[in-house]
Amino acid sequence: MGLQGLCERGTIMEKSSELEQLYFRICEAQSNGDGLFFEQCFSQKDGVLAIGTDPEEWWVGHAAIARVFKAQLKEIEGIQIKAGMPQAYYDGSIGWIAGRPTYTLPNGTEIPARFTAVLQREEGGWKIVQWHSSIGISNEDVTGERLTTR
Repeated sequence: MGLQGLCERGTIMEKSSELEQLYFRICEAQSNGDGLFFEQCFSQKDGVLAIGTDPEEWWVGHAAIARVFKAQLKEIEGIQIKAGMPQAYYDGSIGWIAGRPTYTLPNGTEIPARFTAVLQREEGGWKIVQWHSSIGISNEDVTGERLTTR
């Protein structure tokens, strides 16, 4: 099948309340510092990837992701997360989640963030194969120019 065939697949993504609930659990686990949850929810298959907000945060492989998440959860103890409403869909054994959580630091500072994850249904349930967190920066701050956003 050529690229044209791949793009014309024509299936419909289905909303997933199960993945929405997983998003809320992810936010709760971050607020509670639950490193074991993250060790269990990431796939152990080759290619699993997590990208964070810091330019140095690019981790490949289950062991690296689990180690860093556990360490960071201890380092940011006291942070609280308001989940906001996610978008969550699946098509067969692949799903995705997108959300706009707000992180509240112990000093009360609120940081709006963005989160996406791609998941694969594996034995034992949905597992994260790709995670991305970011903090939005305006196009004008990056390029020096206002770009079309709407």
